[in-house]
Amino acid sequence: MKISSTQFLNLGHPIDTHRWELPITADLTGGRGSLFGGAGLAAGIVALEQATGKPVIWATGQYLSIIQQPVTLELEVTLPAIGRNVSQGRVVGHLDDQEIITILGAVGERSDPAAGTWLNRPDADSPDNCEVLRRHHDTVSMHDHVDIRIARGMFGFSGSGKPSGDGRSLLWARMPKVEHDAGALAIIADYMPSALGNALGKVMHCTSIDNTIRYANREATEWVLCDNMMEFVGNGFAYGTMHMWSERGALLATASQSMIVRTPVS
Repeated sequence: MKISSTQFLNLGHPIDTHRWELPITADLTGGRGSLFGGAGLAAGIVALEQATGKPVIWATGQYLSIIQQPVTLELEVTLPAIGRNVSQGRVVGHLDDQEIITILGAVGERSDPAAGTWLNRPDADSPDNCEVLRRHHDTVSMHDHVDIRIARGMFGFSGSGKPSGDGRSLLWARMPKVEHDAGALAIIADYMPSALGNALGKVMHCTSIDNTIRYANREATEWVLCDNMMEFVGNGFAYGTMHMWSERGALLATASQSMIVRTPVS
């Protein structure tokens, strides 16, 4: 049986109605001991949902400082606007007096007066027919909990696959032991920067400045198709987007990031 992202992040026991503790362990890092950005955003989303009892609509995370495990991050939720259908809030993650991450977001649900999707899911081979991404870190990390299959392009952090030549890559992703709820999708969305190396045709690294996700259809799916597009690289920064699709073709979420571009150290 799969667990929720709340259980995966170990956020099931809040300090009180507006405060949670997030233990930063190796499983929540990107492989070099620092907090995986998507895990920080996911934790803020879970805290907002738990504090309000409503599903998240959108959230954005601003990464202010890098922290290394093992530490415990305290998450504090503030709800400056509480409405009948939509509430807006802020989550500040801090370590003692140091602010590490700030998450802004909205939660809520309404009746559905209209619906439509004006994006088209790209064609992609099934995950079983795609190249399996091998782990590119020897240490325990978030990557132990996420399966990636390369359907198009190159995985820019490792060089696996072939550059697409147009800045676009397609990845199948799943968390085999975790439900693909809002928190899990936020974690998966943080693989979008892998498209940086694909766009440039060489292995590249980066540091996320921010991470935004907006949720669409809520549909169970074993695999998530991630359609990544680098939009701009220059002045030492990069911007990209991801559209996330279910296996059946439902749009699950859209995500975007700003990144500091870094050349890998040989």
